[in-house]
Amino acid sequence: MVKQLLYGAEFVRTHYQTIILVTVVVGLALGLWTTAPGKAIQPYSAALTFLMILFISLTITPRQFALVVRQPGAVLAGLLLNFAYMPLLCWALARLLVNDPQLTTGIILVGVVPCAGMAAVWTALLKGDVPLGMAINALTMVLGPFLIPPLMVWLAGSSVQISPWDMFQQLAVILLIPLALGITLRWLADRFWNPQPYLPLLPALSALTAVLLMFAICNVNVPLIQARWAVVPALLGAVVLIFPLGFLVPHWLGRFAFGWPQRVAVTYSSGMKNLPIAVGLAMASFRGQPLVGLPVALAFILQMLTASLFYRYLNRQAAPGKHSARNSEQNRWRDS
Repeated sequence: MVKQLLYGAEFVRTHYQTIILVTVVVGLALGLWTTAPGKAIQPYSAALTFLMILFISLTITPRQFALVVRQPGAVLAGLLLNFAYMPLLCWALARLLVNDPQLTTGIILVGVVPCAGMAAVWTALLKGDVPLGMAINALTMVLGPFLIPPLMVWLAGSSVQISPWDMFQQLAVILLIPLALGITLRWLADRFWNPQPYLPLLPALSALTAVLLMFAICNVNVPLIQARWAVVPALLGAVVLIFPLGFLVPHWLGRFAFGWPQRVAVTYSSGMKNLPIAVGLAMASFRGQPLVGLPVALAFILQMLTASLFYRYLNRQAAPGKHSARNSEQNRWRDS
């Protein structure tokens, strides 16, 4: 039974990009006929987001926070990219290309949420510093409830009405509490039980919960898309640019400060955003403004596509014979 579950988890991880694409297409296509499925899921968005964060938090150990002391410069760079560069980038693109206040808010929401756990997968594939990437991910999750509300008020407060206290309370329920619970349960499990055989299941469960939320937000938005079809090209133009700039700029800047393993970890921690949290916030904090979730749904697809393309680009950069110095630097880092 465990083997079958692990096979299913690996299938989800390997085909997550396809699963996301199919979910968006099905949600939108079904929405042309009925939005009832999405509306049925919406009341449970907070509970689903809670479970999604709990599943992924069970993969985080307290030891990951030790890298804050061991590699403070790289960790600080990851935090600044997540909570300064990406929010300002999304704000600038939204202001330049989109006029609708709800869509502008949704684009900014993409930029302010923590980095995604999937960043560690890409970092590992590129032989980057996985512990560093996981430390940045864990810290952004912890800091998210305290930084997202003021960032949203600062960057989007002129477009829509935002209550920072209400948003903090929602983030505490859907992010801070399950995060603390998950880390505590993982610590207890490591002390009294061996959870290792079951850990690969947790990211898959989190990913499938996120897919369910994304289906709901795509499905309920179809009538609004039809009513405001004229704004879609500008929205696509803004969202398409977020992730290439989210990867390329940090990667280029990292060459002046970090070796290859750290550079890969910091880059993917910047470019991969935890968009399921953005979906949960769009549903919980902007219930009377349904278009806020549309940019997040589009960003789901474009983020995975960009991460895949950027992986191929970096993989070519690290090809044998081209960057032997970089490979030797990796070996020195591993031996230290």
